[in-house]
Amino acid sequence: MALGLPAWLSSQGAEADRVRGKLMWDPYYLELPPRTKAPWDRWLAEGVRLRQHEIEVFEFELAKSGRRHAPRAKGAAGFEVPEKPAAWFAGAEAGKIADNLLTWQSPSGGWTKNTAMTRRPRIAGQRWSPWGDWGYVATIDNKATTSQIEFLARMATATGKEAYAAGAERGLRYLLAAQMPGGGWPQVFPLQGTYHDMITFNDDAMVRVLEQLRNIKNRKTPWQFISAELRTEIEVAAQRGIECILHCQIRVKGTLTAWCAQHHPVSLAPVGARAYELASLSGGETVGILKLLMSLGNPAPEVRRAVEAGIAWLRRSTVEAAALGKKGTRGPQWARFYEIDTNRPLFSDMDGARRFSFSEVKVKRNSYAWFTDAPADLLNRDYPAWLRRHAIRK
Repeated sequence: MALGLPAWLSSQGAEADRVRGKLMWDPYYLELPPRTKAPWDRWLAEGVRLRQHEIEVFEFELAKSGRRHAPRAKGAAGFEVPEKPAAWFAGAEAGKIADNLLTWQSPSGGWTKNTAMTRRPRIAGQRWSPWGDWGYVATIDNKATTSQIEFLARMATATGKEAYAAGAERGLRYLLAAQMPGGGWPQVFPLQGTYHDMITFNDDAMVRVLEQLRNIKNRKTPWQFISAELRTEIEVAAQRGIECILHCQIRVKGTLTAWCAQHHPVSLAPVGARAYELASLSGGETVGILKLLMSLGNPAPEVRRAVEAGIAWLRRSTVEAAALGKKGTRGPQWARFYEIDTNRPLFSDMDGARRFSFSEVKVKRNSYAWFTDAPADLLNRDYPAWLRRHAIRK
């Protein structure tokens, strides 16, 4: 695994709590040397091309429909692949869902999130997303796109229908197109500005993409129908994604620690998202990243180093939730966010101000997961199993 960083990526750059402007105007991007900047130019241009294609398709459909106003998509719970036996995917109920999903696939090849798309097909000239005119048209947020791709792959395997295989492959090519030159994935592509343009570990978005690509690389069911050419591209993309993860691990005073929920695409610096999601070390997203790294097989030295550093950080980062103002918790707890330099549990609210006690959170107090117990199973079960599996002595 080649991990040598070019000179312009030798450090993570300055911490930033807010992302200013769109990536095409970002100073880190604009200051890249010409040869390094060229692949970013091509990637940004491809995003512009895909968005223009979406607009053209939509305008053609709307004109042909004769409607003056485009119907909005309806919001719903996020789509997930149902836990059903293989035989169910060959039945009529699954077929209706798959047929509907194909109509909601955007011209770029991805899907939106939290949209009613399983019971009714999208009609010509209808918006693909309920999130404004062009918000989240295709995204990996909230399990979107990866879930639809997997469902269609299961349908292709169960039925042999070419339309389902073609839809899954279009979705996979969308994921390949969305991958940044540095190996990460943005939350939304084509880009829509602000924090959505960042490398997104939040809610395991990039981890789910890499898990899917690695399952295809390893020829797991239901991915046997994927062509050799596409499988080769996917293998390269998966490798680049893992390298990106390793590069993003945050050093504090020379020591590897954890990951932020978002990282800058070019500088790899930890960055914030919404007002109350400050640049930080993440007690939540770090768990999913470590599980992914531990699933890679015989660990390369740099992977082992990253895992052991992340585990060590989690072990020293448990918190007394009750003392911080969170009542009713049981067992070991971790904060969702930690201040990078001090490792103090970090909280915020709609004003974006730093707080170090959960008691001071008001507006977002009950509508955001400020604490997690997810690291407990990782430390007590997954990590010891990983050590035994690879005969690593501690």
